[in-house]
Amino acid sequence: MFRRYWTYIPDFRESWILVAIMIIGGSLLSWAVTYILQLALPTLSDWHPVVAYPFIFLPPYLWIRQVNKRHPSAAKIPFNSPDFGSLGGLVTFLLLPPLLIAFNYVTEPLSSWMPVPDFIRDLLESVTKNKYSSLLMMVIFAPLFEETFCRGIILRGLLCHMKPWKAILWSALIFGVIHLNPWQAIPAFLVGSLMGWIYWKTGSLWATIFLHFVNNGFSYIIVLLNPNMSADAGFKDLIPGNGYYFFYALSLLFLIITTFIMKYKYGNTLPTKIQTNN
Repeated sequence: MFRRYWTYIPDFRESWILVAIMIIGGSLLSWAVTYILQLALPTLSDWHPVVAYPFIFLPPYLWIRQVNKRHPSAAKIPFNSPDFGSLGGLVTFLLLPPLLIAFNYVTEPLSSWMPVPDFIRDLLESVTKNKYSSLLMMVIFAPLFEETFCRGIILRGLLCHMKPWKAILWSALIFGVIHLNPWQAIPAFLVGSLMGWIYWKTGSLWATIFLHFVNNGFSYIIVLLNPNMSADAGFKDLIPGNGYYFFYALSLLFLIITTFIMKYKYGNTLPTKIQTNN
């Protein structure tokens, strides 16, 4: 399905064009779909956002198809070309969930100072009211669509045109920008940096989709289990007292050790066509 997009390797300018097309064109298209659904199926309003969500990504993909027709590329780099080195795929996927939770624990103070906007409070309330539609959109659709766009297309392309650390940070910034609000953008930038590093080191899009799935799934479960919890609650509220600082130190230690192991066990396994541009 996505093979036709393997020849599209966007540079810095083209990446931001895609973002602009998605934010403007995708938002308008998604709004139009939602409006039509409201007229045609008003009794299924809980599912309207789920159906409309994928349409946000349609305009940039149509743009890519047109660009490929006008300027076909000889290069062909798959979105997903996994190589987990001596660590192996099984160990990698077992390490990813605790790695992500430890990373979020350690980096939470960098974003927890921001006040929660009202629409986020409404969104969290809707999770408990619309469990199944929220599950599909947050835990299934978002990881699939956002990772394919931000890592599979944009980061994969940027790695061909700049140093890895720059490509990872720029793709993480884009990942933050597409959330369109600071409260989500800063955490998205932080976790997007981790996902980008994992993608660069392993070449596995499924690894980042899995990370995204765990990230959103963890939040989804916490909200369901604590429906009366404040929208601005964090790890400090879930683990009060000295326990918070103990687990913070433990998370930091686990994060350092695990990333150190991954750094030397993977060894930058993306395709040669990308590596030669580093």
